[in-house]
Amino acid sequence: MAEYTALYEAAQAVVELLRQEMTPEPISKPELIGLCAPQEPEDFQLTVHLYHLEEEAHRRDSGHGFVQEGRESQRFAPLQLNLHLLITAHSKAPVLTRAADEYRILGRAVQVVRDHPDLAAYLTGSLAASGEPVHLMLEKGLQADQLQRLWGGGNKPYKLSFGCLVNTVLIDSERVRSVARVKQIRIQTEDSSK
Repeated sequence: MAEYTALYEAAQAVVELLRQEMTPEPISKPELIGLCAPQEPEDFQLTVHLYHLEEEAHRRDSGHGFVQEGRESQRFAPLQLNLHLLITAHSKAPVLTRAADEYRILGRAVQVVRDHPDLAAYLTGSLAASGEPVHLMLEKGLQADQLQRLWGGGNKPYKLSFGCLVNTVLIDSERVRSVARVKQIRIQTEDSSK
């Protein structure tokens, strides 16, 4: 059963993947990669930021119903989400080499995301316990103007970033209803010739 913590667990799985694959080169320590808004990187050299989540389109119209859970109970179907993450490099190098350093970091991050589409090994908590597959991929169709808008809320200049998509993240419902088996049936007929 995936709890409400599944959003954090999925984003943290991406962080763990990047930490494992990007240290010690091009980032020296795993602690320099973390969850953070890109406008406020603190001491991070690579930030992962959840900027949007959406219910899976093909699930939204399928008439969410209840799933039999026990002999006499049903649980509302889980919410199925796609998470949109923004990954941004923040180099602490001198100005003359900062851009080159950030390009190397982002290049490796893109490579890692593309080469590791299955997040199962990096999941923890309720998301790992659910046993449901969670996939990671580069986000297609994220345009430069959309990226600029994501940065527009702050007073910091835009930094080169890329988007990735995590799907499918399930959040189980706490809505449960009692049901009982049909124990008696009554059929009444009416004479239609009258």
